[in-house]
Amino acid sequence: MTPRIRRRGLLAAIAGTSALAVAAPAEARPRGPRIPRGYEAVDPRTARRVPLWQELSQTNPIFPGDPPFTSETFTTIAESGYLLEQITSLGTHTGTHVSAPAHFVEGAPALSQLDESWTLMPLAVLDVRSRIAAQGGDFRLDVDALRGFERRHGAIPPGGCVLLLTGFAARYTTAVGPGRTDDYFDPAPGFTGETVGWLFDERTVKAVGSDTFGPDATSDEGFSATATALARGGITVENVGAGLARMRPHGDWVSINGARPHFSGFQMGITGFTVPL
Repeated sequence: MTPRIRRRGLLAAIAGTSALAVAAPAEARPRGPRIPRGYEAVDPRTARRVPLWQELSQTNPIFPGDPPFTSETFTTIAESGYLLEQITSLGTHTGTHVSAPAHFVEGAPALSQLDESWTLMPLAVLDVRSRIAAQGGDFRLDVDALRGFERRHGAIPPGGCVLLLTGFAARYTTAVGPGRTDDYFDPAPGFTGETVGWLFDERTVKAVGSDTFGPDATSDEGFSATATALARGGITVENVGAGLARMRPHGDWVSINGARPHFSGFQMGITGFTVPL
C-alpha cells in the first residue's frame, strides 16, 4: 500500500439498581440510560468475559511514521526486591488503543477530557470475513451494509460501539511479505466517512473501530472514517484482538479502559461481555 504518513487517528443502571429502587413507585425511580432492546440478556457481572486486546510487544506492527516500541528491564527482584521495566520508546497510537477527537481535530478533547460514557458500551460486530475471502479486502462498507446488518440482527444501539471483524487480528505479528512488517492487513476494508456519519447522526453511537489499524480502509488515504468519528466527538478503537470473533453480532457489551493522559490516544485494555458458555 502507499504508506500513510498520518495516523487515523448502561448496564450501569442495572448495577446500581437496588431492591428498594425496584419496589419504589415509578415516579420515584431514578431515570438512567435505558438498556437497548436485545442487550438485556447480558449482564457484565455474570457474563462470560472475552479479552479483546493485543499484547503490547516489540513484535507489534508499527503504523508508518510511528516510533518503534522498545523497553528494557530497569531492575529485577534479585537486584532490588522488585521488578521494574522501563519503556524507552512507544507511540501513543501503537497496539490496542483508542483515539480521541484531539487526534484529528485542533483544540478538540484529549483522552483526559472525555466523559465516562464510552467505558461500557453495547457492542455491534460487523463480520466481513466471508466477503474478504470472496473478493479480497479492498472495499468500504456503505450505509446499505449497515441497514442489511440491522435487518438480520436488530438496530445498532444508541451509545454503542461498532467494530469491524476482518479476522486479520490472528495475523497481528505476521509480516505480509519478505521484509514487510509495517503493512499488516494490506489491503484492509473499512467504513466510508458517510457510513460513520450515519452511525453517529442516526444511531448516536460513541465509537467505531476494527481489528486492523483502524476503521479506515487501506485505500482511504484521507482517513474519512476516523476523521468523521472524531469530528463528531466520538472515539476510534484500533487493533482490536482476535477475541472479537467470539463476540455475537448483536446483544453483547464492551468495556474499554486504561490510563488517560492528556494525549490524542493511548493504549487500552478492552473486555467483551457475552453469554455464558
